[in-house]
Amino acid sequence: MKLKNKITDVTRRHIADEMTIGKIWYHGNQTEPDFLARLFDLKSLPSRDGRYNNAYDDIYQHMVNNNDWDTDWIYSDPRINLLHIEDEVYLRFLSMAIHPRVRTNQDEVSRLTEIFNKHLNADGFEIAQTDEISGKPIFSGRQKAIGQAQLVAKKVEIKRYLNTAYVNGKINTMTDAIHKNTDLAIGTAKELLETTCKSILQQKGETINSDWTLPQLLKATTNSLDFKPKEADDPDKADKSIRQILSGIGTIVQGVGELRNSYGTGHGKGADFKGLEIKYAKLLVGVVSEIAILYLATNGETAELIENETLTV
Repeated sequence: MKLKNKITDVTRRHIADEMTIGKIWYHGNQTEPDFLARLFDLKSLPSRDGRYNNAYDDIYQHMVNNNDWDTDWIYSDPRINLLHIEDEVYLRFLSMAIHPRVRTNQDEVSRLTEIFNKHLNADGFEIAQTDEISGKPIFSGRQKAIGQAQLVAKKVEIKRYLNTAYVNGKINTMTDAIHKNTDLAIGTAKELLETTCKSILQQKGETINSDWTLPQLLKATTNSLDFKPKEADDPDKADKSIRQILSGIGTIVQGVGELRNSYGTGHGKGADFKGLEIKYAKLLVGVVSEIAILYLATNGETAELIENETLTV
């Protein structure tokens, strides 16, 4: 969904002013034209200097070779015009300014994130971590939504254990669909839970019965893991209590499966079908994410991905 222009020019100017006062330049360790070329097709934009035929060469001449333009030229230059450009592009600009490939100084990353969010908050937006690369955070801009930050944090944590293109795609689909397509979020949440359990069982050399229902798969995964707290005064008693709690997750998972069959993707729906309200999809995705994190963290190793046919309830 394309964002409307809700981030005001006042907010954008405040951000620019704080960056200038702190002498933290948006392009980080890159030249301005190279940074901007990541966001704009500078080679197809016109030059303001008659000696050049495109914006890239123009900007390079005046901000790299000569450095004779004002430092905030990008806010008034009509080719870019950051004061009034679409919110979606502006948020990508801010996120790129703190990308690990652009900025390696973590103090600057923290400072810029603080500046961005202090001013974006007034317009209902934020810059938040949505992924990581080589242990460094990757940020994205978004409209603020209750509970969304927690879901994104869970997504990042799950990726540390199952960091594959397939699982990453499932996690992205699940969290992004919360406010757009609740039945897609529900269906993907169930698939993520299945993938988590199967991957752990395969790593441990356990047999996976193709006839198992989802609760049966979860029970087998529970039995394969060591939940005994090593620091507890009575580890055996604690282990018994934890497993009693975990047995109740089976009921939750049963509900996950039923919701998937009734409201999730993968089943035919009438033209007038209406999905669950967002609050229920958010609850479901949150629960499934917590279960996946608990099992993956208890397993403690990066499990090799296994994909099978979707299980029945």
